[in-house]
Amino acid sequence: METLGVLSFLVFLIAILIFIIATIGWIFKKIKGKDLRKWKKTSIYSIVVVFLSFALLLFAGIKSTSASSNDESVNQNTTVSVSLYRNKVDDVTTVKGTATPGSTIHFKPTDKDGISDTVKANKNGKFSDEYLVSGKYTVYATYKGHKSPKSQLTITEYKDSDSSSSSNDSSSDTSDSYNATEGENNAEKYTYGDFVKSDDWVGKSYHISKAEVLQADETDGQTVLLVYTDDDPDHTFMVAYDGKTAAVEDDYVDIQGVFSKRQSYDTKIGGSNTVPSLVASKITVTGKDSD
Repeated sequence: METLGVLSFLVFLIAILIFIIATIGWIFKKIKGKDLRKWKKTSIYSIVVVFLSFALLLFAGIKSTSASSNDESVNQNTTVSVSLYRNKVDDVTTVKGTATPGSTIHFKPTDKDGISDTVKANKNGKFSDEYLVSGKYTVYATYKGHKSPKSQLTITEYKDSDSSSSSNDSSSDTSDSYNATEGENNAEKYTYGDFVKSDDWVGKSYHISKAEVLQADETDGQTVLLVYTDDDPDHTFMVAYDGKTAAVEDDYVDIQGVFSKRQSYDTKIGGSNTVPSLVASKITVTGKDSD
């Protein structure tokens, strides 16, 4: 419709120009007493073209207004919804729900030190997330610039429903989810650069024999550590642990755990950093940086 409007406008201008030229020519011919039939025809044709192009302009304008109105109506009527099957989860289980098909579901922790996550709803509107640590979350969906009403989600523990309750001692036995052989093999074969690239490592065991604590946060009996390996602060891991630890900033720790999805956190200089993350089964303090 935009092309039709432009073409109609150009024809309209040309027709007016021809009409003006024909009229001026007709006046001069009449003054000189010459034959006026040719100029009369030209004037009549140009008037017809003017009216036709004007009609096309009106038609294109009406269609454009109608299309714009329809687009606005569609945007105004687009609503995004999200619904959780359960708003409270008492152990580590998959958080499931339904939302607008194709929308992005956001899990935002109410605690500033919590770990956020996002998942996509499939074409049927179903979604699931298996990688949320314990805590309280605000949940909402976004789709094409629209946002759903918010829901609240509470996860009270981070452990398998059939596992025994863990001790608060950071050197307690590892859970069945950690495979010692796999953890050692992965530590020997792969480097930090392999883990930071993708989430293909989710569910695999890993052993960090020496890491230095950058930051330690404990909330409601749960611990989140930022640690770095290889004496390189750029080789940072985020570690979630169900319990309290003795680890504090500048401590050296030994960590056994299982990879979860990569996580992002805000840096002190106002940026964001995405790093590999582990759900730890065992954290042992092995020393302290003396510098």
